[in-house]
Formats: sequence, structure tokens, C-alpha cells
Amino acid sequence: MEILLTITYSAFFIFLIHKMKFFDMEGISKRTLSLIFILKIFSGITLWAVYTFYYKDRATSDIYKYFDASKIMFDTLKTNPVHFLKMLTGIGNNTLEFSPYYDKMNFWSRQIESSIYNDSHTIIRFNTLVRFFSFGYYNVHTVFICFLSFIGLTAICKTFYPMLQDKKRELFISVFLLPSVLFWGSGVLKEGLILFALGLFIYYFNQLFKIHAIIICLGVGLLLALSKFYVWLAIMPGLIFMLWMNKSNGTKKVLKFTTIICITAIVGLNIDKFTSIQNPLVTLSQKQIEFNKLSSGVVTDAYNKPIPIPGSVIQINTLEPTLTSFIKNSPQALVNTLFRPFVWELKSPMIVLAGIENLVILAFIILCIIFIKPLSGIQWEYVFFCSSFVILQFLIIGCTTPILGAIVRYKVPALPFLLITFLLLLDKEKIIKKIPLYFKIFK
Repeated sequence: MEILLTITYSAFFIFLIHKMKFFDMEGISKRTLSLIFILKIFSGITLWAVYTFYYKDRATSDIYKYFDASKIMFDTLKTNPVHFLKMLTGIGNNTLEFSPYYDKMNFWSRQIESSIYNDSHTIIRFNTLVRFFSFGYYNVHTVFICFLSFIGLTAICKTFYPMLQDKKRELFISVFLLPSVLFWGSGVLKEGLILFALGLFIYYFNQLFKIHAIIICLGVGLLLALSKFYVWLAIMPGLIFMLWMNKSNGTKKVLKFTTIICITAIVGLNIDKFTSIQNPLVTLSQKQIEFNKLSSGVVTDAYNKPIPIPGSVIQINTLEPTLTSFIKNSPQALVNTLFRPFVWELKSPMIVLAGIENLVILAFIILCIIFIKPLSGIQWEYVFFCSSFVILQFLIIGCTTPILGAIVRYKVPALPFLLITFLLLLDKEKIIKKIPLYFKIFK
């Protein structure tokens, strides 16, 4: 039954890809897009197989702990529909009468609470909704999350398509075919929802003064904030800058970008002084403490069993809730997120693949720097937009996460933007003259 449902829903979504105008892109056929979607489904099923037959602890596996928690919520529909609706919507669900449900769910509650919304609730609720269609079969959820993330990636590709007309194939590969994005972005995880919401948010933000774009941005912006709040925070300065650039004469780019970054930093670092929102530096420090606990083996799962120490733990500097500490830790954070795992840290198959991917990305970055365009020919507004998102996200991840496996996964939404940043700098004609093989590969 699971195989039949998985194939049926896959065929339905492929039908939508062929029929929806949203997926129309010059130079990229619907057949190619359908093949990429199928590849995503196989990647998602591979992730399921890894966490089913290799990493067998279901209670600590992200793909299962959120899926299993959704069953507890979904089954409540039969016994208490009112409680089900309250848990699903999050309205009136924070009372003691809901404790019997939440106590059974893995990671519904954080080890350390903060004023930031617990994004685990979002993926649990997503799985609960999909259960209406899946009848509890896991890989049907894989197909649904693959389609959503595919929509988001398509939106990212379409956003930068006009600026990279001479590098369509490079853009396509950078967005759809990065191994980490394929693997982690195709599983029943938060990353799929993040890619969906992030892509549509960026795509429609440029059309913000149209009614339908405003409605879509409000919806997916909220979903992005609820799926991973720091991704929402990281993208907002760049989006505000782009909106300013699009509605002005496009001059003084550096001044405008610097102004946006400074205002954002001042407001963000003092937000606790005029609202009830916790200072972000305090939140980051708490997140590091939470990760340190997880990496030291002192955290237990929902069955009070100690969670094993991850095999890819690294040492990172202690992050104090101060701006000085954050700045001091920033170089290490960027190195860890951009370059690690190093070659000598490749201990497991997934870490090996991530290490190889890092080397390829580094080689590509060096190539783009060597064959950079004349500075006057670079579309700096888009470079600033992409690089600000990547740097902010890498800083947040690197300052808080002492587990290489988690770093590899968490940076997935930023990876396409990292490569797009350097594609915007690359002079394709210059590289073709020096390396003719490049033209044969990316003609």
C-alpha cells in the first residue's frame, strides 16, 4: 500500500509540474524538472533508508521523532477532536490538560526554553496534516515534502534567472543538484519547509506591491519564521535592502546596504529594551548551551534514555550573551560552517560526502575569484543580498553548533545562495578563454 500511494502522489505532483505555469522557465524543460523531482524523491527515500537500517535509534532520529509525534497528535482526532484542533492550530493548547499528549512526544519541549517559538512544533503539525493523505505511511510524507521544497528551489532559481542568463546551467546545478540540498532538503525535516517558504518569500518579495504577492509573502514569511526563526532573521536585512533598491534609482548601493545592516543590528541587539522579545545574543548563548548538553550525552529522549554522544562533536568557543563575545567567536564560526568537516575529520559516510562537497565548493569559489568580472560589471546589489544572508546564517550556526553533522544539515538553505554569490562575480567569457573544457561542460 505504501508503494502504491508513494507512486500515485509522485505521479500527481509530476502532473502539476507539467501543468502549472509557475514551473515555466526558459531553457529548462518540464521533463528536466520532473526528473529532478524524481531524483529528490529517491534522495528522500535514501535518507529514510539511512535512518531506518543504519542509524536505528528511532527515538533520537529527527525524521522519526517528528513523524511519530504527529501520530500522537493525529490519533487525538478520534478521541477528542477539540483537543486535536487546538494542538494543530496552536490556539489554546498551552494548558495542563494537554500535558499527557506532549509528554509522549519527542522534543515537543526544549531542554532550555526561550522566548523564540519552538520550531519543532511546525514540522510535527505538518506531518499531522499529511497524515490525512498518507494513512500513516512514512514515504508519502517524503513525496509531499519533496514537492514543497521543489517549489521553493524553483522559486529561488526563477528569482536569479534574469541576472544569470549566461550561466543558466550553473545556476540550475547550484540550486537543484548540490548533494547536501538534495539529501537533507528531500527528507521529512524542517529543511524542506524552510526551502519552500524561503524560496517563495524571496520570489514574491520583489512583487510586494501586488495584492497576491503581499498575501503569499505574509503566509510563507510566517511559515519561515515558525520553521526556523534565525533563517527569517538572516534573510530580512537583504530583502529590505533589495526592496529599497528596487523602489529607488539604484545608486549608492554600499551606503544603502550599510545603512540597513546598521539599523537592523541596532534594533535587533536592543529589542529586549522596548519589547518582551528576548535579546538575540541571549538566545544564541542558550542555544549553544543546549547543543553542548546534546553533544555531551546528558540529554535524554522521551523514554528517559540517554541520547548517545554524536560522533562528529567539535570544540567551539563559549559564546557569552554579549556583542564582544559574538564578534570574537565569528571567525571560528565562519570557518566551521564554510570549511568543515576537514579532510582529517571524515569518519562516517555522510561526513565524507559533506567533506568532498566542501572541497568542490571551495574550488569553485577560488575559480570565480580568479576569473572575476570587472568590478563595474558586477550586480553588487544581488551580491550584497546573497552574501548577507549566507554570512548571517553561517555566523548563527557556527556560533551555536558543536556537531559537524548538524552544521552540514543546518547550512543547507544557505548553500544555493553561497554559490549564486560567486556566480554573480564570475566572468564566463574569461574562464572559457583560459579553460575551454568549461564551455563544453556549461555551454
